[in-house]
Amino acid sequence: MPKVKVTSADLLQKEIVRLKKKSRALENELGHRVDHLKGNYGKMALNSVIPGSAKSAGVMGIAGRIAKVAWQSTKVKSFTTSALMTALEFAGVRLGINLFDKFRKSRSKKKKEKAAASRGEED
Repeated sequence: MPKVKVTSADLLQKEIVRLKKKSRALENELGHRVDHLKGNYGKMALNSVIPGSAKSAGVMGIAGRIAKVAWQSTKVKSFTTSALMTALEFAGVRLGINLFDKFRKSRSKKKKEKAAASRGEED
């Protein structure tokens, strides 16, 4: 229904009711989409790690089924999550150290150049 120019209290009430219905319909659609995502996130995650595992019946299908069974185990899931977090933290620390060293060396180089330029001006 197109937007209506509200000119009276009666039309205002009708527009409020229409917008509430539209809001409920959008909430329901969002709920259905979330339910779909909840039902399929495992397949999507597995497919992002092992492309084609959701559709294939060969070696990738077997690997996908093994990964699916393993992912359903809480111990495997917690181990995998903690291992991934540890690896990400390590990479982040290394990246942070590398960036810090690069920044420090850059500043040190600029200070040396500035000191050399000021000594050159004094001579």
